[in-house]
Amino acid sequence: METSMVRPESLTVLPAYVWSDNEWDAIRLGHVSRAMEGKWHVLSEGDTVQLLRSWTGHEIYRAEFGRVDTSAGGGWRIVRAEAERDRDRYHNFGAEFDAVMLELVLRTYALSEPSAELRTLMVSLVADATGRTNVPSALVQMSLLGMRTDPSSADRP
Repeated sequence: METSMVRPESLTVLPAYVWSDNEWDAIRLGHVSRAMEGKWHVLSEGDTVQLLRSWTGHEIYRAEFGRVDTSAGGGWRIVRAEAERDRDRYHNFGAEFDAVMLELVLRTYALSEPSAELRTLMVSLVADATGRTNVPSALVQMSLLGMRTDPSSADRP
């Protein structure tokens, strides 16, 4: 599997979400998509998580997690991240899109959450970036995210 970016660029907007210790443990376990509908792999090493496109093995996002101050309730948050900017590997829909997509892949693939609100936001950001407002939401979601929503899905490792 190819796991390095050709044109990495630091993200200027990061997800604000704070993952609990249990969620962080699940993220660190990772996820390997085995079904055609699964478009992402989640790999981790130490405090770094890589999100790769399952069909090509291209690394699209890399996120470094840091511990949140325990006096503020604790947990884990993304403290630094990069995205692939080679147009042959992934399309750049903007800074806010990257933050949403990064969180969405982690929540849907590593945590098996449906994340309906993030999905809606992702579709809206793509429509804004492309000017294509008439593309069906399901098509945008399948193309970019895949169909990882059911926690009992057979492609779970």
